[in-house]
Amino acid sequence: MTVIHGPCPRCGSKDNLAIYEDGHTHCFGMGCSYRTPPDSSFPIPMTTTTTKEIETISGEYVDITSRKLKADVCRKSTYFKAKHGGEAAYYCPIYSNDRVLTGYKIRKKNKNFLMQGSNPDSTFLFQHMWSGNNKLLVVFEGEYDALSYMQVRPNWPAVSLPNGCESGNKVCKAQLSFLQSFETVIFCYDADAAGQKAALRDVQLLPPRQGKIGVLNGYKDANEALQSGDTKAIVNMVFNAKEYEPDGIINASKLLASVLEDPKVDSVEYGFPFLDDKLHGLRRSELCTITAGTGQGKSTFVNEIAYNLAVNQNQKVAVISLEENNLRTARRFVGINLNHPLHIDRGDFTDEQIEQAFQATLGKGNIYFYDHFGSLDSTVLLNRIRHCVSALDCSFIIFDHLSILVSGMEQAQDERRAIDQTMTRLRSLVEETNCGMILVSHLRRPSGDKGHEDGQQTSLSGLRGSAAIGQLSDIVLGLERDQQASDNTECRIRVLKNRFSGWLGLCGSVKYYPKTGRMLPLDDNAVITNDFVESDF
Repeated sequence: MTVIHGPCPRCGSKDNLAIYEDGHTHCFGMGCSYRTPPDSSFPIPMTTTTTKEIETISGEYVDITSRKLKADVCRKSTYFKAKHGGEAAYYCPIYSNDRVLTGYKIRKKNKNFLMQGSNPDSTFLFQHMWSGNNKLLVVFEGEYDALSYMQVRPNWPAVSLPNGCESGNKVCKAQLSFLQSFETVIFCYDADAAGQKAALRDVQLLPPRQGKIGVLNGYKDANEALQSGDTKAIVNMVFNAKEYEPDGIINASKLLASVLEDPKVDSVEYGFPFLDDKLHGLRRSELCTITAGTGQGKSTFVNEIAYNLAVNQNQKVAVISLEENNLRTARRFVGINLNHPLHIDRGDFTDEQIEQAFQATLGKGNIYFYDHFGSLDSTVLLNRIRHCVSALDCSFIIFDHLSILVSGMEQAQDERRAIDQTMTRLRSLVEETNCGMILVSHLRRPSGDKGHEDGQQTSLSGLRGSAAIGQLSDIVLGLERDQQASDNTECRIRVLKNRFSGWLGLCGSVKYYPKTGRMLPLDDNAVITNDFVESDF
């Protein structure tokens, strides 16, 4: 900042009034406190056009007994005692980059700090003592701390921020070339929250390994350690200084204790033994995508999983079925308990039987639905999911299906972009809330004569709309069912992605039973109750 000087209308000095670029003025004359705010209209004749060397002030070098600082270290650093406004004060000279005296930082009783002159180059205090090209520099928050260090470690470079840690970053940036001329720079600011935050801020200005953070264990700052007679703590601060490690980067050598712990991965069962065997169950914080062609039984398969979670394993589940209303979905869940497609007809079941099945399923209070009709706003829907997890303690979210949500978005004309955005938000939601999510997604129509309805093998590349579906999912399952086969009720389950254990490939088959509306493991029909057998179909 350019500073010009003129006469002071109060004390009459010829050029002690500093006029700054924004128009504010401040007189640095001895005992004068004249100042005006920015853009003052007071007419001041200008006598100079640049910052000039300040008049040298005489004083004496003394022991600062209250701080246990010796006169010798004060003499070496030109930190002296003199009068200011008729009372004793300590003066710390400020030099420009060219080692021209431009000002003084004045310290009076009760930490009353004043500035006489200016600091046009934003230099450190005591910077003029060191030429750079040294091995080690310690940057302190205050001048007494820097003096304490220089007293304990004579001839070792140390500087101080001129005005505390709040404005320290500006000084560090202005003097970056000076800092970089040292092999190592230690930022030893006060041990309070403000000081440590500032140290983390300023150390990042330097290249990796050059900057370190010094901590005086048990002391607020270096002068407090000196007053306690613990000079060893000041020396150890140098040797124990820690290299800055940005957030997110961890030295793996520190993980032994964690590695020795039992992982204790909390998993619940899918309800399909072959899936539990190959995938080691279903976990919170994972996104599982289930995909298939049209009419393959995705919704039926997902409902079986949701039923198992809520009824058999007592997990709270939010079911968001965008293809049908909640009443139809509710009848499907009660129907699973009855082994009857209640969403199609009541069969011969009495009100009592249906009520019993209701109480055993929906009546447990573990299943929540979302009434979406009339609105498919993605932000609203995601907020509702967040509510289900945080307020209703839902562990798992069933989302059926992605394409309908995307179709309701403003940018739906660009399907790939819309899916990218939606998958990113769903992934973030899973991480944020630590819920498990099962997402139903469609496959694009394959090229050639054979489609997925004919039993075409599924693949990640067949996911409709965007590669983000596969990339952001932890588990991807493909359903394969040949609707033209003589037995078109059999459906194969293929693992397309498995981030947890890595196992991939065809893992088992399920069978759809039209009479019951159930989809069950092909080789495990023992779970079917209500006295029906496979030969009934």
